[in-house]
Amino acid sequence: MKKAILIALVIIFAGVVCIPFASGLIMEKTIRRTFADVNAFYADAGVDYLLEIIDYDRGYLKSEIKWKADVGSLKAIYPIEDVIFKDTAKHGFFRVVSTTSLRENPWYETFVAEKLQGRDPLHIETRYGLLGCIRSTIAVEPFSMLVEDETLDVQPGKLVMSTDRKLEHFTSSGNWQGLSAGETLSIGNISLESAATRFTEFIWNGDLSFTMRDVDIREKQKAFRMKEMKGNYLLGLSDNDSKINIGAQFSLDGIEADQQTIDNASAHLAVNGLDADGYEAFMRMYSQNMSQVMGSIALSQKDTKESRDAVKKQMTAMGFQMMAAYEKLLKQGLEFKISDLLVNLDDGQIKGDFTVRLLKDMTFMQFAPIVNQPDLLFDIFYLKTDLSLPAHLVGENQKLVTPLFPGMQTGLFLQDGSNLVHNAEAIDGKLIINGREVFLSQQQM
Repeated sequence: MKKAILIALVIIFAGVVCIPFASGLIMEKTIRRTFADVNAFYADAGVDYLLEIIDYDRGYLKSEIKWKADVGSLKAIYPIEDVIFKDTAKHGFFRVVSTTSLRENPWYETFVAEKLQGRDPLHIETRYGLLGCIRSTIAVEPFSMLVEDETLDVQPGKLVMSTDRKLEHFTSSGNWQGLSAGETLSIGNISLESAATRFTEFIWNGDLSFTMRDVDIREKQKAFRMKEMKGNYLLGLSDNDSKINIGAQFSLDGIEADQQTIDNASAHLAVNGLDADGYEAFMRMYSQNMSQVMGSIALSQKDTKESRDAVKKQMTAMGFQMMAAYEKLLKQGLEFKISDLLVNLDDGQIKGDFTVRLLKDMTFMQFAPIVNQPDLLFDIFYLKTDLSLPAHLVGENQKLVTPLFPGMQTGLFLQDGSNLVHNAEAIDGKLIINGREVFLSQQQM
């Protein structure tokens, strides 16, 4: 009996002793697989970014990893060849905790040494759960630096991001207390929350919300002040995953700019019924073309006028290539919408709604007959608009309240007390503005 207990204790002890080593093995496997998945994602998306492990020194209780991010064609914009990361990972019993430093980069080390007196305010920590998610925390301590004879004070902030091992589900939560630069600039608290699920390289399902508070910009005689701005983005797929719906809601509170005061403003923006296959094809072609153009720009900056001219020709050719991708988006049901537009001014309100929807699949060539027969436009599009605004904003502009051509029976707007109002709708191929039909064909007579 005692021998069995002793054997059991030895097995348990050996298992416990081996856990940190096993944690290190699992972490290395996770990192190498994640890098491979991310690089495959970049390749499938048509961009030339690349993650590469330079050195991986795995020990019993900790690992040292040096890796780099090749920014590819972005080198044409940013004078940085690669970004080097140095990770120190401690192997625990239930997770591995890794801290990351950027100080292997000469440009970052110079910045910290010369601008921040050698004190690095950036802290990056990543936790690899042995069976769970990967969770990264990026934190910035408060610091000050001199920028063009002005002291820039940066307040603390933190961003937490999590994903599963398959890189399909992502969440993030961030908060930054803002910055200030003397009497010239101040930005208050900024926060964000997001959750998204990846279906393909370009198609995601999820939402993102943010808040920015107390923005104050002063330059000579000009000033801009805003109490609060909020935004919320939604991206979702239809039930059969064939259509994408994108929505955004914005609100502004307490704005002063150029002697104009806005008490508050809000609006909903939406793109509905976007063909998922067409969108993915469009984004893939756009990414591939832009990577090629950016690479050419990087070369042209070191070369002759002939090379720069070649880049211009490449940009022109890219525009023609993209035409076919644009056409794949012109599917029945594609809708652009602005709703619940509301701007409260000191002396009135601006209110409005706008909807335009494609009634059938189209190609660019099918739009050509509209030039000679503009009334065909409303066999292709559904349109509905409503707008009301204080008349004093446009001054004495009689063109807005009088017919613009013989086929119109009313102006674009009607006078309603101190406001100008407008409404229009395309019904059964007819355009009705302010309750009166518009005869577009008369414009061609």
